[in-house]
Amino acid sequence: MKEFQYRVGILDDDATKITQLIPSIRSCCKDDEGQIRNMKYAPYSLSPIEIPLLSAEEDMINAIIESRIDAIIVDYKLSSQQAIAYTGVSIAQKLSERLCGFPIFILTSYQDDLFVRESFDAYQVFEFARYIGEPLERIELNIKIIEQIEKYNREKLSWEEELKTLLPHTGESASIDERILMLDSKLEKAIEGKSFLTEKLKRELTFDKVQSLIEKIDKIIES
Repeated sequence: MKEFQYRVGILDDDATKITQLIPSIRSCCKDDEGQIRNMKYAPYSLSPIEIPLLSAEEDMINAIIESRIDAIIVDYKLSSQQAIAYTGVSIAQKLSERLCGFPIFILTSYQDDLFVRESFDAYQVFEFARYIGEPLERIELNIKIIEQIEKYNREKLSWEEELKTLLPHTGESASIDERILMLDSKLEKAIEGKSFLTEKLKRELTFDKVQSLIEKIDKIIES
């Protein structure tokens, strides 16, 4: 049976909470007796990785990306123990902008406040007390982490395969060229700025797209 180990980052300013989170993440889909509750997830394991908190938000984003983790759990406030100028939610939002579709989860003791003040997917919100104190809740949330990582990896693979299929047809139609550019942009955002297209080809595709738009505008003016 093939095994999968995923690295889950923890970003929190409270060392006590991190100490509690580590065994909860590491236990993955096992209950308090060490038994796997859902055999579908038997091949999976989660490895908790503490991400040191930095004072500058941009440095923090870069450090998360460079850590090569598969997902991250971020504390909602990030300022209960240390004075910093950003929140866990702002980190989550900016990280999402940098890495398209990356699995991010918000850890909070203020769940109602989070839903009222922030627009964040409820599926990605973990309530700290339940995650630590309720075994079935912990297992369910760890399964969410696994499923989101798997989804993220499938999407990247799907975009890459489609892009490779379309590349030999570059220049055959405007719709194909636009799709190539869109897929490359998605992949570029999902894998830390790495482009699958050469700079020359990107310039040519962009130029053709602009030319096509100019031609359409000219026809509209003529009519």
